[in-house]
Amino acid sequence: MKIIINGNFMARRLTGVERYARELTLALDNFVTEADTVILIISPQAKNVPLFQKIKVDTIGSGSGIIWEQTVLRSYLKSHKNFMCLNFSNTVPLLVQPGITAIHDIMYKVNPQDYTTLRNRLSRYWHVLQYWYITRHEKAIITVSNFSKNDIEKYYPMAKGKITVVPDAWQHVLRYKENEHWQEKYPFLEDKQFFFSLATLSKNKNGKWIIEVAKRNLDCVFAMAGKNYETEYKEIPSNVHMLGYVSNEDACALIKHCRAFLFPSLYEGFGLPPLEALALGAEVISSNTTSLPEVLGDAVHYIDPLKYDIDIDELLKHTVAKPERILQNFDWQKSAMLLYDVIRGT
Repeated sequence: MKIIINGNFMARRLTGVERYARELTLALDNFVTEADTVILIISPQAKNVPLFQKIKVDTIGSGSGIIWEQTVLRSYLKSHKNFMCLNFSNTVPLLVQPGITAIHDIMYKVNPQDYTTLRNRLSRYWHVLQYWYITRHEKAIITVSNFSKNDIEKYYPMAKGKITVVPDAWQHVLRYKENEHWQEKYPFLEDKQFFFSLATLSKNKNGKWIIEVAKRNLDCVFAMAGKNYETEYKEIPSNVHMLGYVSNEDACALIKHCRAFLFPSLYEGFGLPPLEALALGAEVISSNTTSLPEVLGDAVHYIDPLKYDIDIDELLKHTVAKPERILQNFDWQKSAMLLYDVIRGT
């Protein structure tokens, strides 16, 4: 096989999509044979590029992001027409030979009301165009859950028969080193006495749920990592601590030492953070929407993300299953094998 991997994800801040791309590329390296040619094409802005045994790495052009993908990478693909492009991040270079692309979810299509600023609306238009193009043009599509597969096929019937579920996994958390001095950095948090979340301002992440539940549970302490909410919510209760962005080492420590990890998301194609939290031994409180019950099974405490009037202490008294059975469903090597089979069959 001759594959060019679109390495645009290597130049971006690490979120779930970028994690998926990095870990699958690393795992895919184990399946590449001497008869295969697999090249990861990256921009000069790429960061922390791993060392591969069999996958070659080539840095080309200048810039990064959409412009790099649609100009530099597109030109490269046009001059390597005997190669197929593998895209991990919901977008493809337009008007090149068909390849394989990951669509993690179609949130931009399903929830247009969530995009109100000019920048967000432009991003939505671009991604919806990409969904339309990918589902018609690409030879094969991978996605991260059966929920997402069904969602894509519902809105884009042309995708039927093209989609294979290649899920996320959690083994990367084993590489995290816990910050053993986390309490010195966060002295206002006590071991097993706070609820923790990794949040963004995206409406689907539903940070509002945490704020509103905190107002109704003033004897509980909440810590929210990620972009601060002061600009979004004017009244943040005193029992909510905004941590800003945290390192992997800090996040690992906070997840291991929290009373429960909170994930009240309204829409997810997979839901990697709560799976990571289970792998690190945390109790998890998750919304009961979209892909989350499929991924997390009976190992978490479920909530309705649109209802705030809950007793969070009472919720945690309910017994849930041990996470081992859920965790064994997801493995980066198994996902890479699924991907390799897609590549070989395309």
